Amino acid sequence: MKICFFIYFALFAYVLADSGNNGISCSFCKAGLASVTATIQSNPDLQGQLGDTISVGCDQVPNELQRKACRLTLDDNFGLFFQNFLEQPGTSVEDFCKSMGYC
Repeated sequence: MKICFFIYFALFAYVLADSGNNGISCSFCKAGLASVTATIQSNPDLQGQLGDTISVGCDQVPNELQRKACRLTLDDNFGLFFQNFLEQPGTSVEDFCKSMGYC
C-alpha cells in the first residue's frame, strides 16, 4: 500500500511539474503551503515549539526586561501571532507561491 501511494505521489508530482525544471508547479506549491499551514494551526504542541524557536530572536533586544517580555509573549501567544499574520494582505498561499516564482 505504501509503495502504491509513493508511486501515485511521484506520478502526481511529475505531472504537475512545470517547465522550469524545478519540479514544483503552482498547484503543488499551493497544496504544500496549505498543508503546512493547516498542520501548524491544528497542532498546539507544534505552535509551542515554533514559538520557542522564534522567541530566540528576542535575545537581540538589549534591555533585559523587554527581552524577557518578548520571549514570554512569543512563547505563550504564537498561535495568535500566526493567525493574525495569515490574515494580513499579501500572506495568502497564492501570494507566497507567486513571490517564489511558482505561480
